[in-house]
Amino acid sequence: MAILSSQVTVTTTSQSIIGTDNVSRDVLLHAKHQVFIGNSGVTITNGYIMDNGDQIRLTLMEGEDLWVVTDAGTGILYVLVSKID
Repeated sequence: MAILSSQVTVTTTSQSIIGTDNVSRDVLLHAKHQVFIGNSGVTITNGYIMDNGDQIRLTLMEGEDLWVVTDAGTGILYVLVSKID
């Protein structure tokens, strides 16, 4: 099982934080700014809001990706990914 960690600088331009893969992945996110997560079309009006300090656990299935954007300024999103074999 591979575990990957990163700190993503989130801006007002949506960006991919976890690309598609051929395996399922458990994902832990910790926001240090208000951010919105979703698919490649994520915006501040359709994304799932994470406030400063929020944490969430997701499972991305094979072929799914995850994107992020913020409404103002820049912030940090801590990301921990564990690939499920």
